[in-house]
Amino acid sequence: MREKLLSVLTLCLLSSFFFYACKESTTTEPPPTDTANYFPNNDGNYYKYNVEHTDSNNAKTVGTRSSSYQGTKVLSGVTYQVQVDTLTVSGFSSTSESYFRKPDLGVYFFIDTTGLSETIPDTLLQYMTMDNELAVLSFPVQTGRGWSVFKMTLQYGPLTFTIIDVQASYMDKENVTILVPGEENKEAYKIKYTLTLNIPNPQNPLQTIVSNFEAYAWIAGNIGIVKWEGNGTILNAFAGGGISFADTTNTVSQTLTQYSIK
Repeated sequence: MREKLLSVLTLCLLSSFFFYACKESTTTEPPPTDTANYFPNNDGNYYKYNVEHTDSNNAKTVGTRSSSYQGTKVLSGVTYQVQVDTLTVSGFSSTSESYFRKPDLGVYFFIDTTGLSETIPDTLLQYMTMDNELAVLSFPVQTGRGWSVFKMTLQYGPLTFTIIDVQASYMDKENVTILVPGEENKEAYKIKYTLTLNIPNPQNPLQTIVSNFEAYAWIAGNIGIVKWEGNGTILNAFAGGGISFADTTNTVSQTLTQYSIK
């Protein structure tokens, strides 16, 4: 009887050993990597959007924006691709250029901060630091990931004060209707951009007046940006217009109507 009991206990111990050994050796499979190209940047790629702009007086204007990638340009020793944009509103067209690069970490647009610097008194300008690029996208694309897009800070002695801070994060995927040439649904990641503006209160230098502005973009795999929507201050900066607070209440929406990927 004793020998039988020992045999049973031994069998139980061996079973437990093998169970936990197998359990600990089991590895969790990593989530599948999204290999889609969310910003195709071949030379010659072409996009066309329907545009609607609403100003602070609630006046609306509509038009189109055509965008294409044409060659490269060196700025401050850095090679950028050239994005040529043609905006047509009420029969009038204007063309502008913006510049971006796409390393492994994301998509970065050069930003001209000259206009922004001119609004800062010379006595403070020497203490200001600001990014010269906008990190429009960050890779890998994944729901919940956040990153810093742009910062402008004041550093005076031990004091570090952030005046402009733009943050972004990937939200869940959504179905977006684009017009190519008829209605077509595309699954796209939604991106939220938040611009925080901190201005010292002239009545109390120890306090700041904080304003927040939001804009959104939707990016579809192997196509790129299929939709923009939100605050014009942010979206104009992404289109190469720099950061301007002349009218912070204007809103912009752009929906893709045509595209050609080389």
